[in-house]
Formats: sequence, structure tokens, C-alpha cells
Amino acid sequence: MTGIRAVLFDLDGVIRHFHPEHVAAIERAHDLSPGTIEAVAFAAPLIDEVTTGRITRAEWVRAVGERIGDHDAAEAWGRQPFTPDAEVLALADELRAAGYTTAVLTNGTDGIPAEVTSFGLHDRVDAVYSSHEIGFAKPDVRAFRHVLDALDLDGPEVFFTDDSESKLAGAVELGMRVHHFTGVDGLRAALRSSGIDVTDGPGGSTYRAHIDLLAEAVDGFEAVLRSGDHSAVVPSCPGWTLADLAGHLTDVHRWAFGQVTGTEPDDPEPADLADRFRAGADRLVAALRARPADAACSAIYPPDTAGTWARRQLHETTIHLWDAQQAVGGEPRLQADTAADGVREVVGDLYPRQVRLGRVDPLSETVVFRFPDADGEAELVGTADAGPAVRVTGRAEDLLLVLWGRRPLDAVAVTIDGDRSALDQALATKLVP
Repeated sequence: MTGIRAVLFDLDGVIRHFHPEHVAAIERAHDLSPGTIEAVAFAAPLIDEVTTGRITRAEWVRAVGERIGDHDAAEAWGRQPFTPDAEVLALADELRAAGYTTAVLTNGTDGIPAEVTSFGLHDRVDAVYSSHEIGFAKPDVRAFRHVLDALDLDGPEVFFTDDSESKLAGAVELGMRVHHFTGVDGLRAALRSSGIDVTDGPGGSTYRAHIDLLAEAVDGFEAVLRSGDHSAVVPSCPGWTLADLAGHLTDVHRWAFGQVTGTEPDDPEPADLADRFRAGADRLVAALRARPADAACSAIYPPDTAGTWARRQLHETTIHLWDAQQAVGGEPRLQADTAADGVREVVGDLYPRQVRLGRVDPLSETVVFRFPDADGEAELVGTADAGPAVRVTGRAEDLLLVLWGRRPLDAVAVTIDGDRSALDQALATKLVP
């Protein structure tokens, strides 16, 4: 078997991601039916004209505006932000450091050069090929032939990954080894099976860490149930007792297990409350441990993988452990890194889901949350084109409890730089389910 010498990545859906909530917010703001813009933008022959360079990106956006009858909506759609995938880029760095040629082949427009420059992609891969310059778009075999000629390689020497399975056909015809991308962990596994020695990667280790932390939170919640008064009032969940909270979390774990496995648990439920909670939580943890992070399943926010459920149930169980410990007179504390990721989940995943489901109106102003006790920051992206209206700095634990309605803002120590009213508006919005 010919050895792999180069790894070729798709761009959109693999190296960078657009967020559907931005499109949904634009369509709501302009009274357009959901899916209207992209149904027009990505329909043939218009999409073929722009991705093969027969029209420019600006002409494409104008044509979309004409066809939907709203130029402003089309322009807003054309300016939507994207997020580079840090884990895929880290994998590209690893491959390049190991001596493999790395490149990108995208069905792109004349906007691609500026877009990839904006996040330094040329510094992370050896070459970027866009269909608008080639004149042919995937899955046309001529697009792939162009790349092989440019790299001076034969098909069997190249591994290609794309999030659209239909785009793989031309690569297959030329003998490339291909992989339908659904997540970075699956891509790493596919590379290993093709003889490329790659590490487990941060995605896999993060997944395992989420499961381990979930198991620790389960232990803590069980301990409260074993020693605490089940009739104790839960101040942070008005109208609930500790027994109500335990029943809720048990039901959530059961539901999540069904989403992860595609089946409902059929073993008998123990009569004792603590035993019932423990059995359901153990069943969920075992199901997650038995699957890779990118195992496909329905999830409440993207991506639809087991990794999403490990993260979601970690945060769900952690916040309810805090509720339970407070209910029995404890002084609960949240680990800073876990709390920081919990903040990122609220503003980057749960709030967009609330908007997507029509439960809340999209916020216009962007709010940035910063943590001096944890890495990174979190951004609640508004619909306005301007930069952040306000930046809020505080301990990750405090910020998470504020966002989940467990603490009033005035009860925690934070620094607010910018428009306080934008922050107040965000906190008055139901950001979480």
C-alpha cells in the first residue's frame, strides 16, 4: 500500500464553523421563514457560479438579496462570523510537524483569501486551494486533480476529509483515502487506521475529563442524598425539595442515556431515591465511556455527538450538586476551569438554542465574560455588527452562578467595563432552559 504523504482538509464544517443561530436571528429580524436565505444561496446554479469563479462573492450576495426580496438581510448574512476549530487546527499542526504536507481544498469564493488570512490559516497549513480559482468545485474530479498536480502527488498518497459525504466522490475516483468528517476524534482514528501516527488529541482527553468530572459530581450528589433530609427546601429551585431535585436529575440522566444510546433503559428502577439516582447516573456514565467522543447521536446543541452529552451532563449535574449542597446547609464551591466552560456553554450553546427554539428574542449587544482564575473568555454574540458593548470580569464560579440565576449580580465581585444596560438586558433574558 502506498504511504500517505499529504492530508487534505475541507474548510467549512471541518476547519471553521458558521453558527446557525446567526442565520436564524437574521431571518427573524427580517421576517423571513427559517431556512429562506440558505435555500436560495446554496441552490444550483447560483452556488455553482460563485464557487467556480464565474461571479464574485459580492455578486452572489446581491443575487441572494434580489431572490429573497431583502438586500439588507442578505448583506447581514454575508457578514456573519465564523469560528476556527482549534482542535482540527492543532491536528493540522501535529501532522505538519511530523513531516506530512497539509492543505485545504474548499468550494469557495473570491472572499476565501481574506477570510483564511483573518485567522492565520496559511501559517497552519502548506497550501489553500479554492474552487473559485481552480474553476471546478468538489466533487468534480478535476478539482482534486488540480490539487494533486500542484502537490506533485498521486491519489493514493493523499488522505482527504470533508464533512459532506457527497463531496468525497472525486477523491475516491483518484484513489485518495477519504474520511467523512463528523468530529476530530473520528478523524484522528481514521488517520491512524491509514497508517498515520497521531496522538489521541485534546478532544479525546477533554471527553474523558468531562466523563471523569461527571462521575465525581455524581458521587457528590449521591453523598448529599445519603446523608441529607430529602424534604429540605432547595432555595435556588423555588418550590422544590431535595427529593424533587433528585427526581429531576435522575430523569435528565435517563433521558440523556436514551439520546446517547438510542434506546430507553429497561432494567428495573430501585425503590430507594439514592439508589435510583445512582443506578441511572452509572448507566449514563458507562454508556459515555463505551463510546468515542464523536459517536453520532442526537444532542441538544451541535455537534450531535456523545462528546456534547458528556459536557452537557457534567454541567447539568454540577449545577444541581451545588443546589443540593446549598439545600442541606453546605458551602458548595465550583472548580474554576469547569465553571469557565460552563459559562462558555451558557453563552455559546444554551442561549443560542433558546433563540433557535424561539423561546427568547436574540440580543442585539455582544457581552464578553472574562475569568482571572481560568483560561480564556466567553462571548455572548449579539446581532449588532459593532464589537462588544460590555466586558465583565469575575471569578468563573461567580459568573456561572449569575448566568444560571443562582446569584444576583450585585452579590458577586465583578468588574464591568462598558454599557451596563447591555449586561442587564442579557441577564434579564432566559439564557438557559
